[in-house]
Amino acid sequence: MSMKFNAQTLRYISLFEAATNVDVKDCIEKEELVIFIVYPHTIKRVLQNRGEKVQKLRKMLQKNVMVVEYSPDVSKFVYNIFRRYGVKNVKVNNEGGEFSIVVYVDPREKARAIGRDGRNLKLAKEIISRHFPLKNLIVS
Repeated sequence: MSMKFNAQTLRYISLFEAATNVDVKDCIEKEELVIFIVYPHTIKRVLQNRGEKVQKLRKMLQKNVMVVEYSPDVSKFVYNIFRRYGVKNVKVNNEGGEFSIVVYVDPREKARAIGRDGRNLKLAKEIISRHFPLKNLIVS
């Protein structure tokens, strides 16, 4: 699972690292969103002072910014991706080297976790599959 970055993505990474003093493991750019995957145990530094650094970065990039803490444990990584939707549990099955994942979220947040036309679910699948072999992902 190799990652390739274009010049624009490298610029985003450089700006993020300069603004937060935290190294970026991965960066994904969507139309109106930039997702930064940071190394374990560094997200507190990014979000200190009520996310002031992220707000500043959002204004500089003129895009929404999402920060996710990486974990080598697939269930913890998935939990981190869905954290804002009130994760109750994450079940992971390793089927022939590929992961089938079911994320149980707060029932009131399920629609938001999936997103309009499945947008948030597709985004989560993309993030996870860049770091782990993913067979399928279900939000329940």
